[in-house]
Amino acid sequence: MLLLKTRSEDRQAPSSTCGDGGCPRVVIVGAGFGGLSAAKTIGKCGASVTVIDRRNYHLFQPLLYQVATAGLSESDIAAPIRGILRDQANTTVLMGMVRGIDTEHHQVLMDDGKTSYDYLVLATGARHAYSDDDWEAYAPGLKKVEDATNMRAKY
Repeated sequence: MLLLKTRSEDRQAPSSTCGDGGCPRVVIVGAGFGGLSAAKTIGKCGASVTVIDRRNYHLFQPLLYQVATAGLSESDIAAPIRGILRDQANTTVLMGMVRGIDTEHHQVLMDDGKTSYDYLVLATGARHAYSDDDWEAYAPGLKKVEDATNMRAKY
């Protein structure tokens, strides 16, 4: 997880209270374990939080092997992000694909628009990696529901 913030000499303190729209705007890209943990913690601090993820659900990846072996269904290990954060009135959840970060203008660029931030948390997760890219064909990763269902269908 990576936190980007403006340099202290560029950053201005909020000019009013949160009720007037003056609280810090925190954008969190990614709603995995790191992103949700950040959203829950930062949300308690009175900031305006926006969580952006390309899917509308949080996936409990440690149980993907159970989906692959038909021990659990996909819905058993996935929960709506909005449902997880529903008790945080200061948190907005957006489903979208982030295409870039404009650090000069403090904006996250998405397929269907952009959103501004004072603080940015990048919690996009990890990808499995091998020392030789050719090995991936023989040792597929298990990071998404699609990986588990494809593995179940194949074996």
